[in-house]
Amino acid sequence: MNNKVSISLNSPNRATKQLKIKNLSGKRKVVISTNWLNLFDFQSGDAVVERSLGKGKGFVVERVYDLFDAPIRTKRVYERSYNKRRNNPAESLLETSSKRLLDESIPEDCESVHVTFTKGKVYVAPIKTLQARAIRNAKNAKDKLSAFAACTSGVDLFAMQKEGFSIHSVLEYRPQERRDKSDLTETGAMNVLQNIPNICNFYNEDIYSIDVNRIAKDIENNPYTIFHASPQCDDLSNVKGEKFKQAHLDDTTSTMDMVIDMLDIIRATAPPCIVLENVSGFVKSEAYKIASLRLKRYGYKESVFVGDARDFGGITSRKRAYCIFSVLPVELKLPTPSPRRSTPIWDIVEPYIKHCRDVTHSKSLQDGITTGRLRVITTESLHSPTFLKSQSRSAKDSCVIQTSDNRLLWPTEELMKRLMGISEDFDLSAVGGVIGSEIIGQSIDVPLHMALMNSLKEHIQAYFSGEANCLPFSA
Repeated sequence: MNNKVSISLNSPNRATKQLKIKNLSGKRKVVISTNWLNLFDFQSGDAVVERSLGKGKGFVVERVYDLFDAPIRTKRVYERSYNKRRNNPAESLLETSSKRLLDESIPEDCESVHVTFTKGKVYVAPIKTLQARAIRNAKNAKDKLSAFAACTSGVDLFAMQKEGFSIHSVLEYRPQERRDKSDLTETGAMNVLQNIPNICNFYNEDIYSIDVNRIAKDIENNPYTIFHASPQCDDLSNVKGEKFKQAHLDDTTSTMDMVIDMLDIIRATAPPCIVLENVSGFVKSEAYKIASLRLKRYGYKESVFVGDARDFGGITSRKRAYCIFSVLPVELKLPTPSPRRSTPIWDIVEPYIKHCRDVTHSKSLQDGITTGRLRVITTESLHSPTFLKSQSRSAKDSCVIQTSDNRLLWPTEELMKRLMGISEDFDLSAVGGVIGSEIIGQSIDVPLHMALMNSLKEHIQAYFSGEANCLPFSA
């Protein structure tokens, strides 16, 4: 009894699928078993030929309509039947298992193929997974410790460069704020270029509108190894009130969605390692959960590090989250905390006091004392409070020095840099004092940052030293 069911489908001009490459005992095989073959003139028993499209470019399977004019040896379209299946009980089937053809047309590390059906022709192209592309970029990078940095004014890059990292490319654009009286979009960029030499590509463009395909083209023959990004943290920080966060979501000035644009850059450029630096609350945000899920889906292994600068040789209470993603099949050892400073930092502060102006009579700072929001350094302080972006505006939550006779002194730029571990060689002269204070207030605490970056350096160096040979990768 013939149970074959005949169905009629409308044929599009073109159809596509993605298929996994079968791999049995080291022998690769591409099996195209689908209803779509019949739609494009591939019926059971039809003669076909297979032809490579070039090294690593895939192959094409073509119908042979005239056997007397067949250019090479032909194969047949097969048919697969499923007696117990009511849906699609019979499917046409193409099978390619020629080692010579597959070695020529499909890279060995390719796991999937993209199949395009047109009338009488089926094109099979390799799909380079992001994970495979990232590992290839690691091997092809001229400098194995090269970084593409997004959303940075240079403090982190300056510290990294001193520790042997190179800065490959930078994306930096300061968004205009409502209170800005002039165009400040180039200020962070100027500060980077004042301090960081030998940058290959510099993008002074808004991350929300930059063409990631252009970035991918720029680095095509010169890949980098580390994507280092600090998404704007205002809408993730507990310093900003919920009322303002909601208002900025409503008027679209929120930066909550910036991770989407960073994912776009990652997908376009396939970095071997990724570092997302932000306030500690970042790891609990929905934005981060989405980014983490997507990166793990791409094949990256996640490591999350939330540290307090005081536990890593720093003298501020700055807490930061570092979310590290890597495709390199070697262990990433996160930094180990060390004992905190147990003596007052006054010996560090005191040499700068003669240059600090007296702000005792500032009403906003006095209000800060009254409300308990003012953050002070005293002769007994074991650490400095963390500085904020708003420090230059003398807000109630500013950080000041309180002397033994209760005078309030305003910390100089030099003192702020010293407390944050920023090198005195880091030059802020390309920007005004207000912008310089903003840059410090938003920056990393250098000892904390470099503890993590040196762990990443060891991770990358371990991979290239050959330790990866004995460690299976598991995303």
